[in-house]
Amino acid sequence: MKAKKNYFEKLFSDKRFTIVFSILIAIGLWFVVRSIINPNSIATIRNVKVNYDYNSAAYLSQGLDIVEKDTEDKSVTISGDDNQISGVEAEDILLYPNYSQVNGPGTYTLKLVATQADSLLNSRSYDFNEISPSAYVQVTFDKVSTKKFTITVNASGIDPEDGYYVDTPVASPAEVTVRGPESVVNSIDKVMANVTLNEKRTESALTTAQLEFLDKEGNPVDSTYLTTDVSQVEVTIPVLKIKEVPLTVEYTHVPVGYDVEVLNPTLSQETIRVAGSAEQVDALESINAGYIDLAKLQLGTSVDLSIELPDGLRNIDSVQKVTVSFNTMGFTTRTISVSEIRVVNAASGTTVTPSVGRINNVTLIGREDELEELSESSVVAQIDASPTNVSVTKGQQNMEVEIIVPGTETVFATGTYTVLCDISTGA
Repeated sequence: MKAKKNYFEKLFSDKRFTIVFSILIAIGLWFVVRSIINPNSIATIRNVKVNYDYNSAAYLSQGLDIVEKDTEDKSVTISGDDNQISGVEAEDILLYPNYSQVNGPGTYTLKLVATQADSLLNSRSYDFNEISPSAYVQVTFDKVSTKKFTITVNASGIDPEDGYYVDTPVASPAEVTVRGPESVVNSIDKVMANVTLNEKRTESALTTAQLEFLDKEGNPVDSTYLTTDVSQVEVTIPVLKIKEVPLTVEYTHVPVGYDVEVLNPTLSQETIRVAGSAEQVDALESINAGYIDLAKLQLGTSVDLSIELPDGLRNIDSVQKVTVSFNTMGFTTRTISVSEIRVVNAASGTTVTPSVGRINNVTLIGREDELEELSESSVVAQIDASPTNVSVTKGQQNMEVEIIVPGTETVFATGTYTVLCDISTGA
């Protein structure tokens, strides 16, 4: 035994023997690996989807977009070592069309290219052998167009309680930007948001709605290849409370103490129905139809006013204008000259002096008997020289004049009057 041990020690100490022995071991191991791992294995990966977005810059840069495409999944046959192809799934394969021949709108038959998905992260090594049932796909392209549409809300089934009113539904956002094939975008006539609520309500409703694209005939437009900046909208359906309130008018340039009711005003529309939130409507007592300027009033004429409602209110009766007429039977006009000119409210150190001593052609309106008895000397022309009305520190300025008729019930001045005044400041 000792002799045999010495023999093996001597044998393995020989460098030539160890080299030959190592080579033989390596060859043996190689044959073992070859018998276990088959380098020519084949696998078929099914349900691989075609990725039309990969390399899409090739057609998007030409202003094109896909109108129609094949949607059939493919089977891809791969080959390689068992340990490389084992476990490969459909998600591991990137299958996309070669867009190099696409040069304008039209239908193309494009060859598919197969590669490993996320190849930079994938360390597997295998070959792609076959794509079935076909290695080609048919794709139709068209020019890309972008257009903005107003969203129209179609609400149905809203049943307001008695005394309530359904106002125009509002979509938020009110517009949508549509991008897609030019022919498809141009076929869109209207973008609708349809809402159905089958219930009685005394309050406004808030809901969401998907968008629908319609052509001029009202038929749906295929939106498969359209993209939008919003896919759904919030729709507010206002349910407002109705109330009938009286219309009133107000006056400007009314002399102090003058009662406009002596003019016997009559409105063509005495009341108006409005709708709004219950809180706003319940607090409402009247609606001001507008303002009448007495300085512009003429006997025998009426005044038309445009009705403007406060924010939040709706005009149910659609009454846009009201005519105010005056029963001024027994009234007449008289033209006089006013020599009593007074300056009031001048600042300390400021002197305002009218450059004339009389204002001619002042028109008065009133009952005939009062006008006949009226003395010109009892009529006063008053200039308000408050600092806010004086724009110069020295020189001349036209100043507005208010005509005052004291001690009368029906007489007032109509028209506007100014006087050129000398203005100075300081000692």
